[in-house]
Amino acid sequence: MKTKLLALMFLGMLSAHAQTTHNLNWEIGIGTLDLTIDEGDTVIWTWTDGAPHTVTSLAGSAETFDSGSKTGNGMTFSKTFNVVGSNPYQCNFHPSTMKGTITVEGALSVDDFRLKGFAIHPNPANTVISFKLPKGLNSGTISVFDLLGKQLYSNTITKTTLDISGLNNGLYVVKISSEGIHHTKRFIKQ
Repeated sequence: MKTKLLALMFLGMLSAHAQTTHNLNWEIGIGTLDLTIDEGDTVIWTWTDGAPHTVTSLAGSAETFDSGSKTGNGMTFSKTFNVVGSNPYQCNFHPSTMKGTITVEGALSVDDFRLKGFAIHPNPANTVISFKLPKGLNSGTISVFDLLGKQLYSNTITKTTLDISGLNNGLYVVKISSEGIHHTKRFIKQ
C-alpha cells in the first residue's frame, strides 16, 4: 500500500500546473503536520488507517474547512487555500495526536524568485547531493524532511553538499530558508 501511495504522490508532483498540490498522510498518532504553502495551492489529506477522522479548521483560521467524518484507508479530503494567513486544524476524533497548521503565503516577490533558483544534483542520488545556490545568498538554513513532514536534518548553510548515505531509499524534500523566504525542492535517494 505504501508503494502505491508513494507512486500516486510522485505522479501528482509531476503534473504540470501553475499551483502545487501537497499530499499529507492522515492517521492516528501522526502528530503535528505543519505546512507552508503558496496562495492557491491545494492540500490533500489521505487516510492511511481504518479509523474515523476529520480535517477541521479551528477558531482563528484564515479559512473555514471541515471534511466531515470519514472512515477508511485511502479516503481523502482536499482543500485549495486562497487566503493568506494561518489555518490551524485538527482531527476532531484525535485532537491531541492529529493536528497542524497550514500557513498560506502571498505571491512571490523578486527575492522569492531569486531564492527559488536553487538546484539539487544529482537527482536521484545515492550518497551525496550538491546544491547550486543563487548568487547573493549570504545566510540561511537548509532542512531535509521525509514525506510525512518529519524534519530529518537542519543546519545553517555552510557548504554546498550534503551526505544522504544514512537516509532510506525514497522521496525527500529539501527546504532552503533565507531572510524569511522559504523554498523547497524534492530529491530521490536511491
